[in-house]
Amino acid sequence: AYLALTSAAQDDGGIAQGGSAADIPPRMLTAYKKAVQQVSKHVPKCRGMRWPILAGIAKVESNHAVGRNIAANGDIRPRIYGVLLNGSGAGGNTIAFPDTDNGRGDGTASSERAVGPFQFLPSTWEGVGQDANGDQITDPHNADDAALGAAIYLCGNGRDLTQRSQLKAAIFQYNQSQ
Repeated sequence: AYLALTSAAQDDGGIAQGGSAADIPPRMLTAYKKAVQQVSKHVPKCRGMRWPILAGIAKVESNHAVGRNIAANGDIRPRIYGVLLNGSGAGGNTIAFPDTDNGRGDGTASSERAVGPFQFLPSTWEGVGQDANGDQITDPHNADDAALGAAIYLCGNGRDLTQRSQLKAAIFQYNQSQ
């Protein structure tokens, strides 16, 4: 996320000085760039979405799904599951999130947990999930779908991400961590 904040605006989305796309699996980089091209269909008033913003979020949330198999269609296996958000303190969580989906999206009906390379809660995914790869399925465990969902979420109702304050607010809304 910090790389995105310090990126220069360039046609390809820019890379912050000293930054690199070298540690991003090529298929994930493709998903980030594809999401930037598609987000305006879903949030027409959004301005300034660049792939380094998505890469920054995915780096923090899942290290770009490194160590997983990312298929040509974007499906990620094994799936990425966050810690159970039951208030136990594991993974830093201290607030219990009751289950909202009977375990359909996160594999457990006892509590909630974030899923996929962008670590969506199932309830959040319900509002932002889109089919970005054309398979008629909205899947937070698919690189293309997840990247587009993240772009939609960050864009809100039409944020201008070229404005530093709005970009910082979008990133903080995504993950309330400095």
